[in-house]
Amino acid sequence: MVIYLAGLQGIPADLYEAAAIDGASLWQRFRYITLPGLRNTHIFVLVTTTILAFKLFTQVEVLTQGGPLDATQTLVRLMYVSGFKELKVGYASAMTVVFVFIVLIISVVQRRLFVEEREVA
Repeated sequence: MVIYLAGLQGIPADLYEAAAIDGASLWQRFRYITLPGLRNTHIFVLVTTTILAFKLFTQVEVLTQGGPLDATQTLVRLMYVSGFKELKVGYASAMTVVFVFIVLIISVVQRRLFVEEREVA
C-alpha cells in the first residue's frame, strides 16, 4: 500500500483540477487519470510479487514441512531438501541455476508485456 500511496502522490494535482473544470465525473477522473498514472506502479508490484511468490519457503517449512505427500512442496524447499538434507549438492545447485533462469525469463516477459513509460524531464 505504501508503494501505491507513493504512486498516487506522483500524479500531478493539476490533472485532477483540469478534469474537474472540464466536467469529468469521479469515475472518469479515476479511469483516465488515476489508472494510467499508476501504470508503472502496477508493473513494479506485479513483477515484485511474482518474484516473491517463486521464493516461497519459510511459510511452508514452518507450517507443513512440505505437507502430506509433498502437497505443499515448493521449488525452493525442494532445493533446500536436496542440498542440505539429502546432501545432493550438485542436483540442488543445478535446480538453483534453472530456477534463476525461470524467474529471469518470467520477469523479462512481464516487463516486455507491460512496457514502462519513461518520463522525459
